[in-house]
Amino acid sequence: MRGAVLFPTMKPKAFLPAFVLLIGFAFLFSAGAFFLDRLASWPARALHSASIQAETEVAKIRDTFSDLFHLQPTIKVSEKVVLEQTATTPELAIVSRDVEVTRDAVQVWWGSAKTIRMRSVYRVRAGFDLSQKFEVQVQGPEIAIDVPRAKILSVEPVWTKIEELRDGLWNKIQACDVEKEVNKMPEIARSKSIALPEEAEKIFRGLLMQKMGDQYVRLEFIPEMAEPK
Repeated sequence: MRGAVLFPTMKPKAFLPAFVLLIGFAFLFSAGAFFLDRLASWPARALHSASIQAETEVAKIRDTFSDLFHLQPTIKVSEKVVLEQTATTPELAIVSRDVEVTRDAVQVWWGSAKTIRMRSVYRVRAGFDLSQKFEVQVQGPEIAIDVPRAKILSVEPVWTKIEELRDGLWNKIQACDVEKEVNKMPEIARSKSIALPEEAEKIFRGLLMQKMGDQYVRLEFIPEMAEPK
């Protein structure tokens, strides 16, 4: 006697729809889990990517200022200082020019005139005082650079020639007279160079923009703050 058959024999084709449906559910579950995981980790990945981008920008800025001006400004990322300002000198001279100055001084005393005529050349340097605010702020795609306004840094004598010393009948030239006139010469050279700081700013801007390439840079010159009285 044959044994009873509890379950009818199922053909392989009967399993195919169920198997396909099971595979589909498994794929959808895996895709959903992957999507949720990527979604959950997106803030961390975005932060990491932004951090890498900021580090790259900071390195570019540091190298740019080091190559061009041999200094490192204060560099901030989202208001946080990441690099402090360093410089080998307290000043950054951008432009230098030799200025010729002539001086004719006639002093009259009781109708007697004495004359002092001299000519000098002074080397006038213009640029930036690095003790003032000098910083770079990385703000996403923008790089904001704040530097003090350029100014005349120094007026140094190159040479001086006394072309004429003529005494009056009773009004004689003294050593202090010559010294007094020589001391006036640097201010004359300075007054003849009032356009030099603006030229220094233009050169500074041009060098910086050329070196930074296609990066979005906002450069602002900050007036020097007056000391409190």
